[in-house]
Amino acid sequence: MADVLGLMQEGLSTLQSGRMPDASFLKALVSKALGYAIIAGASLLKVPQILGVLNSGSAAGLNMASFELENIGFSIHTAYGFVLGLPFSAFGEAVIILLQNTFLLAIIYYYAKAPLWRGFLMILLTACGGWFVLSGNATEKMIMSAYELNNFIFMAARLPQILSNYKAKDTGQLSLITAFMSTAGCLARIFTSIQEGAGLSMVRGFCIGGVLNLIIVFQILWYAKNTREQAKKQAKKKD
Repeated sequence: MADVLGLMQEGLSTLQSGRMPDASFLKALVSKALGYAIIAGASLLKVPQILGVLNSGSAAGLNMASFELENIGFSIHTAYGFVLGLPFSAFGEAVIILLQNTFLLAIIYYYAKAPLWRGFLMILLTACGGWFVLSGNATEKMIMSAYELNNFIFMAARLPQILSNYKAKDTGQLSLITAFMSTAGCLARIFTSIQEGAGLSMVRGFCIGGVLNLIIVFQILWYAKNTREQAKKQAKKKD
């Protein structure tokens, strides 16, 4: 937040001197403020999805592989921001979403009765990746190449879920709020990534993510009636 406060102080000083802040200053201020707003929103992003699974006691409609790939994707996103020394406002939501998604993945494993090796493999991959980055072995060139791959990882994470929804003609426990917030966050991040100089690969990634998340939002709305009917059938079976 110190960077936002610094910009605000600079703006006030400019106004006090009888001048108007220039366009570049306003863009920087909006970008910083928007970046922190996205991070604040990210703190609640997966909560509706988590509550949906816990309240229903079911992970129906949630593609396990999609959430596993999301975890890998957000891990690379976090490493990208860390290694390139980007301001926290440019990538902080990736850290927060990674933590929430890890918890969500754990309860999906539990309710879907996933084999133990899947959980152990995710823990091992995360631990090895974290050690590699924090030990200073990851160079900027390596992490930028990994982020290019990350665009395909996020595509691979969304496509199985989109196909599952299409085949089932319902979206199970997918949360409309979470999907909508993800879409809005991607669109906002396109602007902040350009402004913060985060690189073309990150901008491209958010463009791809925005389109795929928007498809999921559309599916949740389109299959809403079928999803409600399936939920009623499941409730009757439990009774």
